[in-house]
Amino acid sequence: MDTNLAYIYRCIAWNSPSLDDHRRFPKRIIPNNPDRLMPLPPGPPLTVGPVTITYKQTASQQPLASFLRQSGTTSFLIIHQNKLVYENYFDGYTAHSIVTSSSITHALVSALVGIALNEGALPGLDGSVLQQLPELTNRISPALTIRHLLCMSSGLLYREGWMPWADETRIQNSLDLRQQLHQCESIEPAGRYYHYNKYNLLLLGQLLEQATGMAVPDYFSQKIWSRIGAEQVASWNMDSVKSGFAKMDSGVNATARDFARFGLLYLNQGRFENQQLIPEAWIKQSTNAPLFSEAADCQRYISRDKPPLGQWVASPLGYYKYLWWGYHNGPHQEPDFFALGDQGQFIYCSPLHDTVIVRFGKRWGDIDWWPALCRELMATLR
Repeated sequence: MDTNLAYIYRCIAWNSPSLDDHRRFPKRIIPNNPDRLMPLPPGPPLTVGPVTITYKQTASQQPLASFLRQSGTTSFLIIHQNKLVYENYFDGYTAHSIVTSSSITHALVSALVGIALNEGALPGLDGSVLQQLPELTNRISPALTIRHLLCMSSGLLYREGWMPWADETRIQNSLDLRQQLHQCESIEPAGRYYHYNKYNLLLLGQLLEQATGMAVPDYFSQKIWSRIGAEQVASWNMDSVKSGFAKMDSGVNATARDFARFGLLYLNQGRFENQQLIPEAWIKQSTNAPLFSEAADCQRYISRDKPPLGQWVASPLGYYKYLWWGYHNGPHQEPDFFALGDQGQFIYCSPLHDTVIVRFGKRWGDIDWWPALCRELMATLR
């Protein structure tokens, strides 16, 4: 455990993740390409009446803007058919404000894994993690695979909470995440239980670094950010200047509009202009609902997570696959899928409705499940 004064200071002064973590941690810059900007032209403004907000299983009708304001939302965007039809900011935030991605970062990592697999840098979804990282012998199971990491079914010990000895706190505030990786420990068979676990992201980061020979932010810049028409420079929080390991679980900083551009990249099957940035097969494989026969692809793990996430994984409507959450739309229809962060940050993608919705906020707000609101807004667009 990291016991130096800097770690103790982070635990006391910073503690849990914040929308403004980009002001706290050292960062690695992720350049955009000013010569290749993707416009977000305005579309017909979306007129929304009162929306249904369910909180503690009690529904009420509320005006959208006033609910967003009181829920701690800082930015809320809807892009329909490649046009910006709704954009609103609160609490002093603007279209140019930088926000930290929280666990939305997982979806970006999923994209990098798909690219590395396609390039042959990674050995395959069922490749042994231990074979790639032999320094973790006696810590992790030889049966643990990349697929298990992507499905949050690694069987690794993970203690949640914000006390200094909890794994969640260690990963959030450690000054040496590579060293922290040596604290991970297999305690259950890989592939049996779904359990949200940030060690999975650290392992994926270590695998990507080793496979590509690049720091993860540099790989992300080269393969994605500099090529999707981002308006602004982004950055990726690091554990410390000395260690220089990317915060794989929560560390990308950008504007809400540029995060929406990442969602549009997925909506467009990984293509931007005339280039295939993310393999189309990976987009489908990582976001489509698993078939009943695909037990290895995260169909029905027994969930050990607390509500609402654990309930979602076990529900008929929801699933979790390759670091994305999914929403069944019915037989023979493409599912919705979304990246989700701790305070209700999300990138919600609906190929069926040709729509991306982005929300960032300082807290989750008085709502049980944000994707339910997204579904209602989709009906408005229809």
